[in-house]
Amino acid sequence: MKKIMIMIYLFFVLTICFSSLYSNEVRGLTNTIPVDNKMEVIGKAKEYYPSSVQPEKPIVITDRENWTLVDSINFNSYIQPGNYADILFDNTTNEIEFCSNFYELIGPEAFTALDKAPQWLRPALENIFLQLEPDIQLDWAEVINNASDPYIDEIAYSIAHTSAEYLSSPYCYPEIFIENVVYLYVADIYLNYVEVVDYGNSVTDDNYYSTTLYWKIDEYGNQVQVEVPRDIYYMYLVHPKITDEIPAFIDPDIIENNVTHNNNIVSPDEGVFWRHFLFNDCDAGYPLLRDELLNSSVVWDVTGNTPDDAIHTITQWINDSMSFTSNAERPHQPARIYRKHIGRCGEYADLTAATCRVALIPCTSILAVSSDHTWNEFWDEEWIHWEPVNNSINNPLVYENSWGWDFASVFEIKSNGYLSPVTAAYSDSIATIIIYAIDANYNPIDGAKITLRVSTGWDNWGYTDNEGKCTFIVGEGITYYARMDSEIGNDPIDVNQIYEVAANSMHGQTYIYYMSAAGTMPEVEYNSVTEPVDDIDDYKLVVDFNVPEQVITGSIIMDDLDDTEFYNNINEGIINFFMTDWLNYHYYTDGQVFDTFNEYIGISGGEIEFNIPADEMWYAFFDKGNNLNNPQYVRGSVRLYEYEENSNDNNVISIKTHLFGNYPNPFNPTTTISYDLNNDSKVKLEIFNIKGQKVVTLEDNQKTAGHYNIVWNGKDSENSSVSSGIYFYKLDTENYSSVKKMVLMK
Repeated sequence: MKKIMIMIYLFFVLTICFSSLYSNEVRGLTNTIPVDNKMEVIGKAKEYYPSSVQPEKPIVITDRENWTLVDSINFNSYIQPGNYADILFDNTTNEIEFCSNFYELIGPEAFTALDKAPQWLRPALENIFLQLEPDIQLDWAEVINNASDPYIDEIAYSIAHTSAEYLSSPYCYPEIFIENVVYLYVADIYLNYVEVVDYGNSVTDDNYYSTTLYWKIDEYGNQVQVEVPRDIYYMYLVHPKITDEIPAFIDPDIIENNVTHNNNIVSPDEGVFWRHFLFNDCDAGYPLLRDELLNSSVVWDVTGNTPDDAIHTITQWINDSMSFTSNAERPHQPARIYRKHIGRCGEYADLTAATCRVALIPCTSILAVSSDHTWNEFWDEEWIHWEPVNNSINNPLVYENSWGWDFASVFEIKSNGYLSPVTAAYSDSIATIIIYAIDANYNPIDGAKITLRVSTGWDNWGYTDNEGKCTFIVGEGITYYARMDSEIGNDPIDVNQIYEVAANSMHGQTYIYYMSAAGTMPEVEYNSVTEPVDDIDDYKLVVDFNVPEQVITGSIIMDDLDDTEFYNNINEGIINFFMTDWLNYHYYTDGQVFDTFNEYIGISGGEIEFNIPADEMWYAFFDKGNNLNNPQYVRGSVRLYEYEENSNDNNVISIKTHLFGNYPNPFNPTTTISYDLNNDSKVKLEIFNIKGQKVVTLEDNQKTAGHYNIVWNGKDSENSSVSSGIYFYKLDTENYSSVKKMVLMK
């Protein structure tokens, strides 16, 4: 049995004020949808034919013979619009260092939290930390730092993929993230058809992660085991948010306010969270979910011959626990929905998604807003249609063929608030509407909001990517309308006006339009100059990078908490790349026109070399100065080579004595210090604190020429662990001396 650790935090108790119910209207959906104002159609949108020319990836022919690697930097981060990240070649030390204008993380606690999280998760975690006020940033960093394996990755992921507004709200308690993960592992103890597997941990593996393995009966009647993909496990099974509810501890006996949906939120010691509540509690006369699932040996039997598989068991449990009706109250909280035991499609979908995740099965919610209906999908090697209220499984065309419904848009709502079109799965006849947002100069607008509408009301929402593009998959035979809203202007300008974008849509047809803002996008102003000539083979800089993802960001359309924003990764990011000298770099950072060479605008990656004239400082930098909203995920390395007449191997002993940067830095509890010797010499390597006091001597003896790696364990000369802070390490030889800085964070 896995050991369960629950950390206790002291927080103030929320003062909850009751308010009256808002409406007696009985509908299917319960989601928080914008008020449906009357809209005026002012004509048809303008057709658009975007350029198909894409920026080329820079290609270089690399010849590394006689060049020896002397320094390198790896980077892995989001670059926000208006920000930059640069690599400086310092001609006074002949070394490189990484710089940026990113807002800095506050204190060593945030760095320690990033270091504890898996490497693949760190950019997203850093991104959310940078959106938080310093005291709140430190609070959430401490939640991660105080967590233990195997819970760290799930807790860190949930924090990284939750809105900053929620993390800063009075409804958000650390106990939510802790209990959510702890009881995930508790469920693992009871369930026979699934198990949580941890690949590595925070100590042994920098890229550790968790997921689940489950049993199923395939179409041939064979019992097989399947592993859930990592990203599906975290977003659709681990994440504590279902759709538009506020993840919170609630009192399930309090009637939920239809307007605010927050009046039943209480402190952790006064309320319940759905992950624990639905699995371990039941009302008198109703079945206990945990007991019902004990006999399930597989998640799902595709052949239908196993009536007690988990999916059919949950379907039965939902119908045993609920009646399809409603009164004036339309709750969003799964625990309150269960306590009422009544609801329509909105309540059924929210309770089903929560119950499925409690049972360690990935699940999501599917919405057709203009048709006023919602249901679910669970994951079994692909997303499977599921609606327990009608005992309908894997029959996505039931609405069209049996109910006679013609959907406009159908979309999936991720736990982070992002909406993805899935209309193609629920209709035999579909069309595509593509809308581009452009500025007054025909430059694309990223992060512009596109609203889609039909005659009965709102239908779908989306946000534009780096191309200013937003795509909707829609049904046929329906007329669609749209508008664009952005930070630099709207189209139409009046918020109550819309354009027609597809009249009586036809199957297989693609409709492409553009909407333009009166304002202009920011631009990086520069002069392209010839690359400086280097007459001496001495140093070479090689930048190797790619931008595999862009981050679509925008306001969460359906959320009980106001003004929240989502961040959702999609493929194909782009970045600007420049090289310049010291003076022009400072022109750039000051917002002035600057001279640059080796410049590439809007590229997805490449390898770029620069033979360095070593008589001054040089900068290579990534820039997102021409974006408004969408961060770009950039990763890669920068390598500094030194020319050596007799070298034809990157790994040969350097002809130069050199002290390298320690790795990792910041570190906890150990770090490695490396140096090269060009000849036999007496060597002294010492550590000093920020006051200049010697902490420990790591080496003080004669050494032969070669490369050396020395590990410092964070202890002083008395073998006592030193405190967190800044330290310096100094290398002295007979002909060389160098000092570098490092940070110990506990």
